[in-house]
Amino acid sequence: MQGQWQFDTLYHKVPPFSFTSQTGASFSQKELQGKVFVANFFYTSCQGICKQVSTQLARVHDAFRLQPDVRLVSFTVNPEQDQVPQLKEYSDSFRADPSRWIFLTGPKPQIQALAAQGFKLPVVAAAGDSAELELHKQLMLVDKQKRIRGIYDGTSAKEIDRLITEINVLLSEYETDHGK
Repeated sequence: MQGQWQFDTLYHKVPPFSFTSQTGASFSQKELQGKVFVANFFYTSCQGICKQVSTQLARVHDAFRLQPDVRLVSFTVNPEQDQVPQLKEYSDSFRADPSRWIFLTGPKPQIQALAAQGFKLPVVAAAGDSAELELHKQLMLVDKQKRIRGIYDGTSAKEIDRLITEINVLLSEYETDHGK
């Protein structure tokens, strides 16, 4: 079509989900309506890579603390251990604002399905395997239409810088598209 933009990229859409947050409240994808969010999978007793990624996510949290359209969503892969009190303690250790950085727990099969089918992440066979390390390193940028727009190595400060830049670019696109 002449004079009209045509896009050739198909983005994977994250399916609906509903879990329990660190505040004990139910939290679903509906609460992310009109928001850009960064998703990751972790567990609170993970001392290595998860803490490293959460420390980097704290940088993203701080960078967008005044931006109402950005959220962080961290899903535990160990819901048997990571109940509301553990998630609250973990989130407090990173000074996470519970309205902006949401830690979620729920039935393990639903979380695993969301990771595998919803975010196209590797299924973890056993603790300590290479798939587990990849699962915990990955950060996914999701746009307002629930499409995955980028994947980042959460252990790399350079990748986090790129993520912050790309969130800003995405927000600018929305402002331009919607005349804000």
